[in-house]
Formats: sequence, structure tokens, C-alpha cells
Amino acid sequence: MTQIHPLTFFRPLRWVDGQTPLLDTIEPYRQDIFTKALYTFRPDGTPLYRRVLTGRAKKTFKTTDAVLAALYKLFAWQAAGAKGNQVYIVASDLAQANDDLDLTKKLIRCNPILYELVILKNNIIELNDGTGFIEILPSRDAQSLHGKTYLFLVVDELHTQKDYKLLEALELDRTRPDAVQWFASYASMYRHKGVPLVDIQRQDDPRLFVSWYAGTVEEACPSLNTPYGPTMEDIEDAKRSLPSWIFRRLYLNLPGQPDDAAFDAERVEEAIVANRIVLPPQPTLAYTPFCDLSGGGGDDATLAIAHEMNGIAVLDLLIDQGARTNGTFSPEQAVEKFATILKTYRCTSVTGDRYAAQWPVQAFQKHGIDYRPAELNRSQLYAAFEPLLNSGKVELLDHAKLLQQLIGVIRKGEKIDHASGDHDDHANAAAGVLVLTQAHHSAYAINFMTGQILTDRELWKRGMLT
Repeated sequence: MTQIHPLTFFRPLRWVDGQTPLLDTIEPYRQDIFTKALYTFRPDGTPLYRRVLTGRAKKTFKTTDAVLAALYKLFAWQAAGAKGNQVYIVASDLAQANDDLDLTKKLIRCNPILYELVILKNNIIELNDGTGFIEILPSRDAQSLHGKTYLFLVVDELHTQKDYKLLEALELDRTRPDAVQWFASYASMYRHKGVPLVDIQRQDDPRLFVSWYAGTVEEACPSLNTPYGPTMEDIEDAKRSLPSWIFRRLYLNLPGQPDDAAFDAERVEEAIVANRIVLPPQPTLAYTPFCDLSGGGGDDATLAIAHEMNGIAVLDLLIDQGARTNGTFSPEQAVEKFATILKTYRCTSVTGDRYAAQWPVQAFQKHGIDYRPAELNRSQLYAAFEPLLNSGKVELLDHAKLLQQLIGVIRKGEKIDHASGDHDDHANAAAGVLVLTQAHHSAYAINFMTGQILTDRELWKRGMLT
């Protein structure tokens, strides 16, 4: 059968303003993606590409293109075997699903030739004749669709999927020769096997179409300075206001780790125990705590607790002060919260950074906790943490801020610190407590000038072992 070209389908349609011809808003590179991804066929007339991966910088219409592709499949495509035009759009969360739903409905309402063909329900757009629909839902709800057949699946923000649960639930119906999956994504902050986006990018599959723009601002943002795309001024403003690792992912479409990163992202990910959020206190374990205090400004106050098990420093807990009020919080209340938690782990003292002279000592004393300033500064703690991480001697919690901050820590000459404008409060507390835990329960010695952990061989060279 002969299918309608996607650009032919778009030609009579209007943009969401109800006035501008839709094709006038689709730059040539995007028109080319639609043509190649959706209108390239094998000799038997079936689509060449069963999966489509599109990636580029923020504000370059990745979601818009996914929605337009879904509309094309619903209204214009003749499904093989008359099996129906079932279309699912799966978003990363409820907010993104609502945004996708709003855009889809706006495009339909602005185009009477589409509007008269459907019934608009809560999160479903259904053809009047019952032969097809678009259902839009967050990924947490999509797994309930396990085994459903469909013509077209959109996964918006594939980079948020850490495992295959969603794609397993919505696997292609291989009996449908024209069933297609469309993935829209930024670069992943993960780099290891088992993450869908990472795996897909490494595959050599002739039935996978990839359109991936990344690198410099100009390379990652092909819509730059177009009538509907961002300007360089917009991007420079974003660069000033965002942490560097977030800017890299959003506007350069590069993995979220700076070039001068202090820690290897794969090592950090390998150290994370999936789905472990906290380990409750156990009566047989001895715990070590570390805190990174703050005055209530932009930095968080953080507390980390760890224990040693078979030569591994295990992170049990990592928390901050909690919710802020009008952008700030009470340092005194943070200390009170931390002291209560320390007592549940049977900790009578806590080590922390040298913050605000004697204030931490006095603040914790009010709650019966002895505060001890750390002998190592932030940079030295990170330097001591690195060999532990690289040698697999730490276990980390599955904590979003911890991962983000650890892979964003950078080297500044001989020092290790967060990038300008970034934060590392969770990373500092975690690194601090894990270094202390290993130091308390192993034969390691530490060079307190550099934070370097000294091996037995290095100690022997220094005359410290016989």
C-alpha cells in the first residue's frame, strides 16, 4: 500500500497559534528527519526503521517532533493488516506527560481537519471510528501496559530510563511489520551497559535511525537563531545560571561530566547500589558520621553516616536539612535534626568541615553531640576518596544529588572542588565519611597534606614500616 508522506500530511496544518503554516515552523533538518525516519521503506514496502533515536540540545523541538510523528501515525498511516493505529506517548513523569498532552491537544484544536475526526478525552485522543488513539501517560503508569500491541510508541526523555523495565513492558509487537518506536532524548548521565540509551547508541542496527546532534553549542543546537529556536544570548544566560554538568547535557547534549572531572563517572555508577536509598541502623555495627554544614544560603547542610564491612566502606545514610522556607533554612534546626539521627545510629560525636569557627561545636553540644573539625579539607578528602572509589572499596546510595555532584566535581590545578556556581554538599559529606570509615577500619595511612592514601609500599619507602 502507498503511504502518505509525513510532509504532505503536515502541509495543510497550522502551528499552535492557529495561523502559521506548520511546515514553516519545521526547519529543513527536521523535515529531513521526518522523511528519513518515517518514509524510508524496504523492498517489501515495510518501514526500514523500526526504532528512531533523536537527540539534540534543549529548545530544539525534540518533543514537538515526537508529537507530530505520533499525529502522523494516528491520522495518516494505513496500518498493516488493518490492526489499528494505537499510539502511546510515554513521558518521564506526570509533569512531562501533561506538557505532551497539552501540546498534542493544542495542535489538534488548531486544525479543524483533525479536530473533527477525534474525541478528546482526559489523556486519550481517540478516532471517531474507533480504529486508533493516542494515549499519553507517565512512565510509572506505562508499565501497566505490558504486552499491549501498538503501531507507534514515543518515549520522551529516554535518558531518564535507568533500566529496561519500560521498554520490556512496551516491546515491539514483532508480528506487526510497521510497528515503530521513537525515542527523544538528551545525553545520559550514565555510561554503563544496561542503560537503554547507552546501549542503543552503541548498537550497529540497520533498522535503527539515529539523529544525534552534540558537541559545541552550534553543533548541538541546529535550531539556534531560527525564528522558533533559542538565541546565543539565551544559551549564554543558561550557561551563567546552570551548573556546568547540567549545561553540558541540556545545551551541548554531552554526558553530564566536565572534561576536568575529578572522578570517573563509570566508577561512580559502579559504586552505587541500585535502589538502596538508606540503610537503617543495626545493633551490631559501628558507625562513622561526617557533616558539611551551611548557614542557610545556597548550600545545603548535609549529614552522612557509614560503616565498614569486609574492607568496604558502606554509605548508610545521606540527608540534608530538608525543605527550605523562602529559599533558606535554620542552621540550628538542621543541627537538631542531625543530632537526633546521629543518636539513632549510636553516634556520640561527628566530624565535619571547619565551618564558622566554634559555632558547630557549641551547636552540637546543646544536643549532647561532640563536634570534631576534620583534619582534611574538602580537596584532601576528595583526593583520599578517589583511590577508594577506583579500587571498589566503597558502596554508595542510589541518591540523585550524590551522583550528580560527584560526577560534577572538577580538578582546579592541584585542588579538587566543585565548579563555579555548582554545589557539592552531598558529595563532600559522602566522601568525607567514607574516607574516615576506611581510615578507622583499615591499615591505610593518609598524607594529611594531600589527602592521598598511602599504601604499605609507600609507607615502607618513607621508613614508616619495617
